[in-house]
Amino acid sequence: MRNKYLLSALALCLLSCSPEAKWDTHDVTIKMNVKTVSAGFIGCDFSTNKDAYYLIDCVPAYSGPNDPYQNPKQFMMLAVDSAYIDYLEWRHWLLESGEFHIAPFASHSLQYGDVNKIFTNLTPGKDYWVYAFVVNPETFQPAGRLYIKTVHTADTSVYNVHFDYRIRGMYDYIYPINEEDGSINYFFPYLAATRDSAFLHDMMEQTPEDYFSELFLAYSDLDFKESVRYGVQVVKNDGLNSDIEFELGHTYYTAIVSYDGFMGNNVIYQFTWTGDSCDLFFTDEDNIAGLGQDE
Repeated sequence: MRNKYLLSALALCLLSCSPEAKWDTHDVTIKMNVKTVSAGFIGCDFSTNKDAYYLIDCVPAYSGPNDPYQNPKQFMMLAVDSAYIDYLEWRHWLLESGEFHIAPFASHSLQYGDVNKIFTNLTPGKDYWVYAFVVNPETFQPAGRLYIKTVHTADTSVYNVHFDYRIRGMYDYIYPINEEDGSINYFFPYLAATRDSAFLHDMMEQTPEDYFSELFLAYSDLDFKESVRYGVQVVKNDGLNSDIEFELGHTYYTAIVSYDGFMGNNVIYQFTWTGDSCDLFFTDEDNIAGLGQDE
């Protein structure tokens, strides 16, 4: 039944996929430049010599009949199949939700032009394959050769980063700061969340530290890639562009943790929102993690 569903959905996808961007599949070369390697992430730049759609990913290295160095065509077909399935499940979920305007496979799952990608949720001290190859966006077939590099993640994080935090009106700002020179780190992955103290009290009176520890572990276990943040993050806490809406006189907790192979550098900042004129700034000295504070 599942195979029948996948084939039917794939047929619909093929009929609806008509990318407007110009593209080519002949004599396309892909340049891969691995820029950053740490314990839990790999940063890589990709570019093509012609306008083309291409698939990129990072997977744990393994041995077996589908080794990309021995059977690149088989490996590419399997990679496209996995991307198809992910796309179809995403598309099916949107259709069930009543959405009518859904991006085609090429726009949703393939890359186009110059791309900077950070692959997260990796295991320290392990080999990974970072790869890319051109895909025909109409037939969903691999085109050309497989570009691949074996990358070994570090045993521990190679970056020392702390997080400063600002509240200004309804907006909050997170700044990942390099300890060495005080500059902003634009590629270091981290997780963050803000919760009302009343909400935490309703959660069986959990301490903020217990609650956020469980929350971020759930993110990691479920591989919530969309929850990973990088660089300076700015959020308007109005309930529309964020999970919460700041309310006058309410006390909040914001937790931030690094996400480089393990959860670390965790900070929890506590503040009371005093309205649109609220202007607060927090550093490590204001961190209440480990102090057992709660409402």
